[in-house]
Amino acid sequence: MRSKTSPRPRSVAYVCERCGQEVVQALDPNARPAICPGCGQTAPGVARDAAADGGLLSRCARCGVDRLYVQKDFNKKAGLWVFVVAAVLSVPTWGLSLVAATLIDLVLYYWLGDATLCYGCGAVHRGFPRNPAHGPFDIHVQESVDRRVRTA
Repeated sequence: MRSKTSPRPRSVAYVCERCGQEVVQALDPNARPAICPGCGQTAPGVARDAAADGGLLSRCARCGVDRLYVQKDFNKKAGLWVFVVAAVLSVPTWGLSLVAATLIDLVLYYWLGDATLCYGCGAVHRGFPRNPAHGPFDIHVQESVDRRVRTA
């Protein structure tokens, strides 16, 4: 199990506004600006105040919104495929593949670190210690932050 202080370097990952590719920006004080792998443009700068003081993350480094939530840093599609394969194999293995998938999930839950996500822009912050003020995803908070017009 990992310790509460993460040895990973601090970074923020977000979607490029020009081409839709993921951009990963290191947040150490002497890091160079990120370059988008899709369009090659230099990404706009991010706020480095949280990385500079070594404290807990309180605002999104990308957009400055103070509404953040925490989740396990794991690819959801990969997790879904583990259980799809286990379900397909459940008949020939008499359900043992589902037990194995559950054990794999349990080990990954305790082994993987956390990522802090922004409700406003969806940026993923890695390498920060967990802030107790940030809980799991809450749809009501998402709806209060999301200002897009909705149709009935």
